[in-house]
Amino acid sequence: MKTVLIVFSLLFFSGCASHEKFVQRYNSWVGQDIDTFIKTVGYPDTTYKLPNHNTVYVYSRSRLVTYPSMGFGFGGYGYPFGYGIGYSTADVELKQCKLYLEVNRKGKIVRWSSRGNNCVSE
Repeated sequence: MKTVLIVFSLLFFSGCASHEKFVQRYNSWVGQDIDTFIKTVGYPDTTYKLPNHNTVYVYSRSRLVTYPSMGFGFGGYGYPFGYGIGYSTADVELKQCKLYLEVNRKGKIVRWSSRGNNCVSE
């Protein structure tokens, strides 16, 4: 049981560190030219204009992750009484992140934000 808690804690804290790196990564782009960003990262999924005439570039990323589920069952022909612990159907989780970059008329990134449960550095 201790081992499980230690592993879970390490995974949890490494996830926090990955989000911190994500924040640092995109904070470093503020003030930079959007053309350079596009050359580095690729084209956005969509763009839209704001009332202040700035443009928002939206990057979306999503993937399905499956985890095996532990199950406890009764029945069948197991020894001695048909009880068993094992893997059953998988749990599926949608991991997604949307990155929003606001760019002024001069083509400079002025701010960014993100939404999702998987906004971590790669």
